[in-house]
This record gives sequence, C-alpha cells and structure tokens, in this order.
Amino acid sequence: MSRDLYNIALDCVDKNAGSLANKQKTALILAGQTPKRLTFSHLEELTNRFANILKDLGILPGSRLILRAPNSPEFPVVFLGAVKAGVIPIPTSPLLTWHELKFLLTDSEASVLFTTKELLPPELFQHKPSGLSCVLVKSPKGEELPTGVLRFDELLYKASPRFETRPTEADLPAYWLYTSGTEGVPKGVIHAHRSIRAHDARARLWQDLKEGDVVFNTSSLNWSYALTCGLLDVWHHGLTSLIYEGPPEPEILCKIVRDFQVTTFMSVPGIYRRLARYLKEEGGGFGSVRIALSAGEALDEEVRRTFHESTGLEIHGGLGMTEHSVYLVQPFGKPIVPGSGVPLPGHRIAVLREDLSQASPGEVGILASHRSCPGLMLGYHNRLEEEKRVFRGEWFLSDDLAKRDETGSIFFVGRRDDVITAGGYRISPMEIESALNQSPEVAESAAVATQFIRAFVVLKKGILPAEELREKILAFASTQLASYKMPRDIVFLKELPKTSNGKIKRKELKVVDLRSS
Repeated sequence: MSRDLYNIALDCVDKNAGSLANKQKTALILAGQTPKRLTFSHLEELTNRFANILKDLGILPGSRLILRAPNSPEFPVVFLGAVKAGVIPIPTSPLLTWHELKFLLTDSEASVLFTTKELLPPELFQHKPSGLSCVLVKSPKGEELPTGVLRFDELLYKASPRFETRPTEADLPAYWLYTSGTEGVPKGVIHAHRSIRAHDARARLWQDLKEGDVVFNTSSLNWSYALTCGLLDVWHHGLTSLIYEGPPEPEILCKIVRDFQVTTFMSVPGIYRRLARYLKEEGGGFGSVRIALSAGEALDEEVRRTFHESTGLEIHGGLGMTEHSVYLVQPFGKPIVPGSGVPLPGHRIAVLREDLSQASPGEVGILASHRSCPGLMLGYHNRLEEEKRVFRGEWFLSDDLAKRDETGSIFFVGRRDDVITAGGYRISPMEIESALNQSPEVAESAAVATQFIRAFVVLKKGILPAEELREKILAFASTQLASYKMPRDIVFLKELPKTSNGKIKRKELKVVDLRSS
C-alpha cells in the first residue's frame, strides 16, 4: 500500500515557490500605515531560514513552539518554518494574561516561545517553565533584551536560506490550537497535516476561491477561522492573503478593501454589524468584493439585510469549532436559509440523541461529526477523559445543539450550556437576541438563563439607559417573540464580555453584579 505523504509547509509554500506562475506572486499583504508584501519565493526562503534556526538550536522534531504574535509577516514565517523543522507550532492570542500564557506553556510542555518585545511578559523570567529552553523575540535593532533571550531578526539573517523539508505522513500532527477556555480549562487540539487538504470542498463551495483572489480575514491568526480559511487554505490554492493588525474601524476596513482590491472579505458578526451601519450612511468601499463570509457566531438577519442593501453582497455564514474548523456552510451563489448550513461534501455530519440515534427532523439534538471526517482533530493533548466524553462510538460529539429539516439543512440552536429551557421549551438565546437587536435603540445584546430569562443590552451611541427605555425595548421584543421566550428583565451594559475572537462570554453574564451594571 502506498504511503499518503502530505506536508502543509511544502504544499502552501514550496509548491508555489517552485511554480513559474506563482513564485513571484504576492503571497501575503500586511495592510497598515507601511504596507508589506511577501512573494511565495520570499516566503520559502524565510521559512527555510527559521527551520534552520530551530535545527541549529537543537530543537528536536515533535517539540512544541508557542507562537505569541500579532498579525504580522513573522507569524506565518514562524508557523510554517516550525512545520518544516518538524516542530509543532501552537498559535496563541496576544491578549492572554500571564496566568493564561503560563498554563499553555506548561500544559503543552513547550520548548520554544516566539513573541515580540511588546508581548514578552516580564513574569516569564521569575516563573519560567522548566521545559522552556529557548525564547525568541522579534525586536527592533538596538533594543535591549533580557538576558538569555535570543533576537529573532539576527538569527534569521544569519541562517541558511536552504532547508530540506522531509515528506511527512498526512495523518501526522502538524499544529495545535487551544480551545478558548471560556467553558473551562483550555484544551490542546491536535490537527494533522491532512486538515488543510480536507478544506478543498469549503474553498470551492463557500469561499469560491478563484485565480486572482485577494482574501482578507479580519480576525487574529491564532484563531482557526483566520489561520485556515484566511491564510493556509488560500496558499494551498496559490492565492493572495491579506492580514491587518489594528483597530477594526469601518472606515479603515473599507479603505483596506479599496486600496488592495480585496475580492473575498471574511469577518465576524460584530464587525459586520458596525460595517453595515457605516456603509448605510457613508456608502462605497466594497466595490471590488465579490464574496462576503462570516463565522464565529450566528449573524443577525437585520445586519445581513442592511449590508446587502448597501453593497449588493449577501453574507454567507459558516459554523465551525477549534476541533473541526468551519464545516457547515451557506454555499456561495445559493439562496440563504437564515440560521442554517449544509455539511461540506466528504464530511458526515449528524444531529444525534444522547443514545447516538439519529434525531428526527425538527428535533433538537447534539451536533456530531463522524470520525472519518478528514478535517476533524486527531485528539486532545493529555485529556484522555475529555476525549472519552467527546469521542463516542463512531462519532465526535460537539458541545453544540442543532436540528435539521427534511432537506438536510442543519440549524444551529446554541451551545449545550447556553440553551435556555423555559416552559418546557428549549430556546436558543440567539433567537431572543435577534429580536432585541432589531430594536432601534439596541447596538447588541445577549440573553442568558438565571432564575429566569435575562437580557443584557448595549445601547447605540448617544442613547442613555432609562427605565422607560427598558420597557420600550421589551414591548418591541414582545412583537417578535412568543411569551415564553420573553426576557423578564433587561440589564444595560457599556459592552458585552467577549473572547478575543468576539464570542460572547455567557457564563460571565450569568454572574454579573447587577448593582454595578
């Protein structure tokens, strides 16, 4: 039997650098005050240099590297250079506290930390994990660094631009991602090289990737949505990825789209909400875009409608998770059924009861992926009990609830811990939030169950909270929701607690001190 050999770095970088058509093509654009560009040929050289740095430092294949960096050219260079050296890169959020970062360094047993001078935590040198043998820092020339820290730029300049990447088995681990930890302790999710190759159906049916595309994902590269959909999948197809590190203000995003002729715009509902308002008032800026995609949370239909009126573009949603990236999509070019998605070809997705039998159409059940799904994780790092909980029989059970209709479309209901039970009914908090968000005064909202259904509301700029306004919003919601779905109370907040990826931290809302809100 022939071996299935596949390596992410060889596929995304060297394959393109070795092609006459792609070697001088722009692989990466960093938008900002001083834009930067990398060709595939340049990217091959830089990733080779970084692979040699790790080899020369004695970092063995299979070792782990924590990658703590903003969206920057260094991010993919370190990520894919590590893959070339057989070292496992683990992207992390630049927003993590020292306590959170220390947990990841210790749990992953990382040998290497790559970061920037600005993101280098001072606590590291008082509490350095015993297994961490190397700290590499991107820093301006001449800036002083702590003792024992290696200057990335100098090492990169001195390293050889040639490196022989050994072919790898497609099923071998390539990189890890950590779950956000909003529902407990973060878990290390192990992904195989084959996971990128497995996204071909997504690239075809959802992203509709074509020659000449410039793909802009506004999210942080440590998140699977941006790392895979916005970067690795794009390079797998020899196209151009655009990244940006800075405030996601609508006027800035529109300028980036216009200046770099972005064809595929990928973002999250919170940013689309702000863009829809801005474009409605200002207009223009999205003329080059042919595809708009959203993931992370459910998209409010009012936002979809307003965005379409301003740009002529439909926003096609996708649903995924750290363990499986985006695997349910609203296919590009097809009519959108609000709240629904269809499984990608090659991915066997089901809605199951607790006994693993198939739920009937319309019945709420557990959203599950078959073990054969090529994009599914290999497993968790050192979490055998958790693996036993999620891998049952032939299935991987997510923490999401869903229902399907007779056509096979799947409708996301909510996370198992978030779904509200009232009057014997299971209610998706997103249904309540969608109704509240249509109120003219509401910027965004979140619904949770305490002793009853409580809504948390952020008002639009310039609108002040008042008891009469609370009653007005509830009265408006009552025209959209059945009585058993109605919030009993509204709490006004300046902002909703969210993860670095923009997901609402509902668990925090359940314990909000109402006296200080």
